[in-house]
Formats: sequence, C-alpha cells, structure tokens
Amino acid sequence: MSPVDPADPRIGHFLADARSVPSTAKTVVVLIGVPQDIGVARNNGRPGAAEAPSAIRASLKKLATSQIQDVVEQGLLSIVDMGDISTEGKTLEQIHDVQHDVVKRVVTRGHIPVVLGGGHDCAWPTIRAMESSGKEYGVVNIDAHADVRPLQDETRAHSGSPFRQMLSQESSHLLPGGFVEFGLQGASVSAAHLNYVRDAGMHVVMLDEIRRENIAFIWDRMYAHAALSQRTYVSLDMDAFASAYAPGVSAPAADGFTPHEIASCLRTAAASGSLAAFDVVEVNPHFDVDGRTAKLAATMINEVLIGLAQRLRS
Repeated sequence: MSPVDPADPRIGHFLADARSVPSTAKTVVVLIGVPQDIGVARNNGRPGAAEAPSAIRASLKKLATSQIQDVVEQGLLSIVDMGDISTEGKTLEQIHDVQHDVVKRVVTRGHIPVVLGGGHDCAWPTIRAMESSGKEYGVVNIDAHADVRPLQDETRAHSGSPFRQMLSQESSHLLPGGFVEFGLQGASVSAAHLNYVRDAGMHVVMLDEIRRENIAFIWDRMYAHAALSQRTYVSLDMDAFASAYAPGVSAPAADGFTPHEIASCLRTAAASGSLAAFDVVEVNPHFDVDGRTAKLAATMINEVLIGLAQRLRS
C-alpha cells in the first residue's frame, strides 16, 4: 500500500494483524483466502479461481473507507487479514480440512470469517466449522445454481456439491427450514435439484420470482428463515450476477442480479446482527475484464463491512 493519506485512508490501511486486534473491538472480521480451483475442475468448470483471492484482496485494499472509518478508528470494528491458507501439493480434501480448521478457530472466537474463494466447494468446510460449534445455524446461498449435485463416485466433493453435502448429513445443527437458495436461474438448475432442496424442507427463490416483486421484501422474508438461528452464513457465488457485471467467473450467465440489488441485501444482512460467516466464490481472473469481477467481489465485501458498521452505531 502507498503511504496513508490522513484525509483519504483506504481499507488496506486499516487491515490489522491478528495479534493487534484492539480490546475494544466488538466485531472482528477475518479475511481468509482459499486459492484453489480443484473443485471447479472436477465439476467441469473453467479453471482460474485459484488466483481470485489475491485479485479480490488487491481490489479491496484500494476501496475508500468513508462509511466504516469512524467505527474502525474508535476500535469497534477490526478487519484482520490472515492471508491465504496453504494449498500447494494438497488434495482438495486436505485443503478442505485446513480451511475447516482455520474457519473453526475464527468462529469459535466469535469473529466473522470472510472467505475469499476459490471454487464454491469451499462452502462445505465453512459449514463444517459452523457445525463444530454445536449451535444451530442458517445458510443463504446467493447463486444462479443450486449446487446440490451428488458427489463424484460418492466420495469426491466438487464446486457443485457443497449444499448436497450439507443437506445429506446424518445429524446436523442446520436450522429446520434454515437454508435458502436465492436467485436461482431456470436455465442453470435442473428440476431434480430444485425438488431435492424443496423435499428437504428448505426454501428456493428463483430469479424470475424476485423480478416480479420487490427484492428487498423478498430478501427480508427469506433471510428471516435462516436468521432465526441468529447465526447465519451467507455465501455469494459471483455467477449470480449478470455477466455484464461479472464476466470473470467460472460459469458465467447472461442474466443475473445487478450490483445494487445484492449490495442492498448484504448490507441489510450484516446490519441485522445475525451474520456469522460470509464468502465470495467463483471469481475467475483468467476471464475477467479490467478486473471488473474482482472489484465487484471486493465491493460486496465492503457492503458487509458497511452493514456491520451500521449495526455498531445503533
């Protein structure tokens, strides 16, 4: 980062070391990079997501801080960057175990992990970490796809399987009815996968349903199902956005959300006090245009920070 301009600090200037979190901090956000796309390749997606954490982090560091500066400087909000987990030479299953251990430590301390994917398979280790606490939790998946595909050979996870793994657990602390699929697209999901989620007693909201109504109203109603636990994990697959806004993803879609729509949802979720974990996944710098998708992912993380700041001021 460039030297700090006192009149124009950026998020990069506010990133703390885990050992330097102020004792006054009421909310601690921990950035965790997962630089791998093995699960994407297994799911026949476009490789390249392994380079996403560094691209997202670089964009995030450059963002201005007008809407969070006061609570950071007061020591109420601390943003910690733990860097990337070690993935070199490891299998996907080994990487998932490492991620689980790191996220579990963060969650156990009452902090909020923000995972920078990586493929969407990294949702499963975060879910396992939520499970490890022994407390009820809810999950909202903002995505064009349901990601409930079966494991390959019944054992091999991939970027399309994390929520199948979650819903097929023999015992689970997932809140009954506490999983929401938000913004699925008819051209990107099969009827069998929709039925799988609904048959499990969970909620599906298609993109065209949202378009017919008010997104803020639908989000509030759907988020409430997951937030009853007061421990909600929101997973943002960047292919939920129209490719005009997010060209650099593993599986682009012509249609999708606008940045404003999801920014509003995330800010509301973070301000609610129930957000316990967040991720942005499936950014693919190989296919990005002028870093547009990485910047959008960073902007969505910033919206979460803004929502948390609003909560701290209330």
